[in-house]
Amino acid sequence: MNRTRRSVLALAALGALAVPTTACAQPADDELLATGGTSGGGPPSTTGEGEPLGPRVADDPDAIAEAAVQDVSDYWRVTYPEVYGDEFEEVAGFYPYGPDTEPPPCGDPPPEYELIADNAFYCPIDDIIAWDAASFLPAINEDFGGFTVAIVIAHEFGHAIQARAEAIDRTVDRELQADCFAGAWTGHVSAGEAAGFSPADVDLNQTVAGMVAIRDQPGTDPNEMMAHGSGFDRVTAYQDGYENGAEACEPYADEFEDRDTVEELFTREELANEGNLHLEDLGPDAPGLLTLLELDLNQFYDELFGELGADFEPVADLVVVDPAEDAITCGGEQLQGGDLEDIAVYCEDENVVVMDGPGLMEDLNSRIGDFAVGAEIGRLWALAAQSQLGVTGESGAGLQADCLTGVWSVSLTLPEVTPDSDLSTSPGDLDEAIQGFLAYGTALDESVGTVFERTDALRTGYRDGYNGCEEFAPLG
Repeated sequence: MNRTRRSVLALAALGALAVPTTACAQPADDELLATGGTSGGGPPSTTGEGEPLGPRVADDPDAIAEAAVQDVSDYWRVTYPEVYGDEFEEVAGFYPYGPDTEPPPCGDPPPEYELIADNAFYCPIDDIIAWDAASFLPAINEDFGGFTVAIVIAHEFGHAIQARAEAIDRTVDRELQADCFAGAWTGHVSAGEAAGFSPADVDLNQTVAGMVAIRDQPGTDPNEMMAHGSGFDRVTAYQDGYENGAEACEPYADEFEDRDTVEELFTREELANEGNLHLEDLGPDAPGLLTLLELDLNQFYDELFGELGADFEPVADLVVVDPAEDAITCGGEQLQGGDLEDIAVYCEDENVVVMDGPGLMEDLNSRIGDFAVGAEIGRLWALAAQSQLGVTGESGAGLQADCLTGVWSVSLTLPEVTPDSDLSTSPGDLDEAIQGFLAYGTALDESVGTVFERTDALRTGYRDGYNGCEEFAPLG
């Protein structure tokens, strides 16, 4: 996050090959996404359904890739005519490769292994899909589970579809369309319509983890030749395909109009701190994130309640506790010691938000970034707003809180919503919110949904505003 508010925000491959290809591997160093849980002894991360968040590793990732080739081919034989009105032309070939195999026949001469190691790509010149079966797919399998191996194949198949449809657009839009196509195929599997996979094979949480990890670095120019999109952009495209089918993906490739993305360049100020603001105040002229969040969130909900025809009572305080030293009263109960470890709650009777500072807050901030803290505090403010609107107890209340956090995140780019606050988002902030979901799962609140559902709720608020949040529960 950043203290200098911007008034506008774009909204609603690792090595050069000898021939043009679509190479789709990106740096993936977010280890918390693969393992789930926390590094500081915090609660184990779960899916939202009580299961551990870690990957379901397959015994034979090569077999999964082969099954995906067959099943995705079957899917496009039926779907391509429905979307594009033409008969589907079979892909010329599929080539797993490694350091000790013949290189895939892409160009003349074909690329050396060093140029395509740890990658998967579609080669338009020879109409083949190839992947590194020696290191890349095994790593994807270990880090994100077997089904994510199939997603890699489905994504590359998306580029083959683009070649057949003669899609022309900037790179990032074509990459997001391929993510959307992969989501559409996943929806096909989840519906029980795939011959080679069953709905039980689908692991949406780990797919989200993989897309957030295998993303552009924050601050990437979306117009760069190799841009693939932020984690939020990629997951948004994937979920669009999953929910709405391949027909929803077709408009992504439009040579005359760029898609709205949240990926953007860092400002000079953001480059200096990688878009992260200090948490604590450094003096009267240097307020920290926590002070600014309290001011901004109270102003945002005052504005939102005004649109709903209601009055918002500001949250009285953001209380940062140290479990080793502090004791508080929450809901009329005395909490101290272990009660406060990894705590993140809204205390309705006291009208305060409470968060573990040296444990949870420090973990989110140091391992992920400042908006992982901001999004969690934003969720707690949403719970306060729901309490005042009488939403508590609704089955969709937990997801609605994430949706409202998405609405608030948009307001950070609109000075007129909170005119007395100069807090704004920075590139990568929404990725950090999703990473927070992945790191803690249901450990902070058992009423929230799965990581996939929470991410979908966040993007609903971001894209559709507070009216979109009523799909989860009525706002008053």
